[in-house]
Amino acid sequence: MPALEKNPIASSLDAAEFSSKQGLTRRDIVSMYRVAEFVTLARDGSPVCWPLFPDFDQERLRFNTGYVYPTKARNAQREPRVAALFSDPSASGRSDTDPLVLVQGIAEVFDQDLQRNTERYVDLLLRKGPPMFRLMLRVPLLRQLMVGYLARIWIEVIPKQEYVWPRVGTLPDLLRRASRPSAFSPGTEIALPENVFTWLPRYTRPPVLSYLDAAGWPAAIRVQATVRRDHIAIETEFEPSEGAPACLTYHRLIGNYRANDAFLIRGHFDAAGRLIPERVVGYGGTQDDRGVGSLKLMRMLWDFRGQLVAQLEREGRPLPVVRPSAER
Repeated sequence: MPALEKNPIASSLDAAEFSSKQGLTRRDIVSMYRVAEFVTLARDGSPVCWPLFPDFDQERLRFNTGYVYPTKARNAQREPRVAALFSDPSASGRSDTDPLVLVQGIAEVFDQDLQRNTERYVDLLLRKGPPMFRLMLRVPLLRQLMVGYLARIWIEVIPKQEYVWPRVGTLPDLLRRASRPSAFSPGTEIALPENVFTWLPRYTRPPVLSYLDAAGWPAAIRVQATVRRDHIAIETEFEPSEGAPACLTYHRLIGNYRANDAFLIRGHFDAAGRLIPERVVGYGGTQDDRGVGSLKLMRMLWDFRGQLVAQLEREGRPLPVVRPSAER
């Protein structure tokens, strides 16, 4: 397998300082789950958490994001400390008896060889993707039409710390406090729009709260949350610092991973420990649930293709050919 070109880690952190004392003890969970809640840090130090399709190979966690929506990768390039929570066993063959697993690590971003990155993603989907997607990827014309979605940036995570705890149980000590980074200033609070209260019943699992732990690392836990127009009460044993940034992520897998609907509420904690919303980001859900073959999904794939063509023309780079790698 040819080596990928790597962007340097944009940080002066000494990775050895964060070495885990245990390593990954729950590979059975990490290697099987179809979704993980992946946390990066924005420019102002606030956490952003999106559900991503994880993979695990040679002691590294591997994630990817679209070339035309690279924010997660750019965050990880600028600040390589990231985290991944494994908390949703949907479509994995595992169950809710699994404990929660949080992995914190150092990210490396691979974004130079777009052809190779696209082939890696096709390989992954042919190996682990939804059955309908695997069928579509075997038709050259169909898969090339999806190039805007399939062109990828890869993010590989070197695990440095692992936390494992029961779903109903006490949080690990180092995860009980949310800290406020020096670069972060709380923004203007908003009243949550009515749409949010329409969306909430669609998500049966408790949301994921992401924040910075006591040591300043990104972290994520599942919480019970009561959502009001002007604040969110977090019902767990948690001690946030006033002004600490946080992100509340609601998401769900549809069917056997036909689609992944998600939206975020980003904000900060007030002196009473309530999450004060500043913005609502994203929502993929519609009446057709974004299932494969839906009109909305087809429109999205076509839009991504147009965005990719325009971006690569500006960069003077060729459009990748969507195909499996030669090694497959």
